[in-house]
Amino acid sequence: MKRSHRPDRTHRRKADSRDHTWNSVSWRVTASWDSRPDRPAVRTTSDRRARDRMVREWAADGAYVIIEEADGFAWRTLREVNGAEQLLAKERAARDKAEADAREAKHRADYDRQVAVNRAAAVLAIAAERDDLAALMRRPPIARAATGQTIARHITGAQR
Repeated sequence: MKRSHRPDRTHRRKADSRDHTWNSVSWRVTASWDSRPDRPAVRTTSDRRARDRMVREWAADGAYVIIEEADGFAWRTLREVNGAEQLLAKERAARDKAEADAREAKHRADYDRQVAVNRAAAVLAIAAERDDLAALMRRPPIARAATGQTIARHITGAQR
């Protein structure tokens, strides 16, 4: 029997059965720029967030970025990001949006101009109708017999 320095304790702590080895996943991020193709930036990290941050920053700078994962002693390419192409796409999208905004502003101005013209025409039509009504109200009434009508204005169904 094994002697313990605490003979009153009979319980012995069991070792944790989980795997305690370090995570062996690591990535290599390589970025190259058109301005300096002979000097690429190469970083190796086991931190996924650091990897993603490097990819974002270098792609925003216009670099061609290659992300590789460690596969034993070799590197396996996960993906490639063309930062220069992304920058061109962003510039193109911004230019298209500006053109669309300009077209929208022109259409809005045309629409507002047409609405103003229609309102002015409606005001003039209402004023003309009021003037016609006022002129009609100023005329003296005409006696029914003096209208020159020899027949009734309408005929009911029984009188046809």
